[in-house]
Amino acid sequence: MAAVAVGQYLTPEADKLALNSYAMAAAFFVCGFGNIINDIRDIESDRINHPQRALPSGTISRVGAGTLAFLFLIVSLLLLIKLNGIGRIIVVTAVLLVVWYNIRLKHTAYLGNLAVSLLGALTFLLGGATYGFNAVWSLPGAIVPAVFAFLMHFGREIIKDIEDSAGDALAGSVTAPLRSGVTAPLILVGIVFAILVGVSLAVYWQGWFSQVYLYIILIFIHLPLTGLYVWLIVRPERERCRVVSAGLKIQMIIGLVALLGGRIY
Repeated sequence: MAAVAVGQYLTPEADKLALNSYAMAAAFFVCGFGNIINDIRDIESDRINHPQRALPSGTISRVGAGTLAFLFLIVSLLLLIKLNGIGRIIVVTAVLLVVWYNIRLKHTAYLGNLAVSLLGALTFLLGGATYGFNAVWSLPGAIVPAVFAFLMHFGREIIKDIEDSAGDALAGSVTAPLRSGVTAPLILVGIVFAILVGVSLAVYWQGWFSQVYLYIILIFIHLPLTGLYVWLIVRPERERCRVVSAGLKIQMIIGLVALLGGRIY
């Protein structure tokens, strides 16, 4: 929901922030639907990777979770009535991508990671869609946070695959760490993060964001990101992956603050 609001606010056409509550709600329910379906599909691997979660611990039944997922899907589709054409396309695309991911892509090398990353990016584009099709692609607008989100999610998803290798192997997954070991995936993560750093500096040099943005990303994103990555590659064990994954979540929030506080266009 916050990502939709940020995408809307950063769109050049947005003179003021009048939140698109319908788009925010649609993002919430699609995300909820996707996460529940994902947890249902991952019950067996989560008994090893995350036994404290609601389904493997028995806190919630599979039927109860499935019912809630169905309700979330219905609500998200009903909200299409309140969206414009491009907004509807983005939401339907997200729903189809969630289903495709959970049926086909989630246990494949890199394709599942790309799908989740695209879903993270679509939330910002949905915010830009408030002002129509052309506004979605206006630079810097919603495109900038969408690209940031895609890159950050992609790197984080690969790290999560390394963290969850034990349970994924039991579930018959062929994620990148299981197919080729951890070295190649970690190199790819480093490349992705290097691109992220380069793009985040480029948008400042382009003159779209102020020095407030620059200071925030240098101190609270670039330096910690570099430190976490080096710390991980020294010893890419499960606990370190978990810590780095949590750190990246925090950095995503900091990145939103930098974009909001540094906008000057």
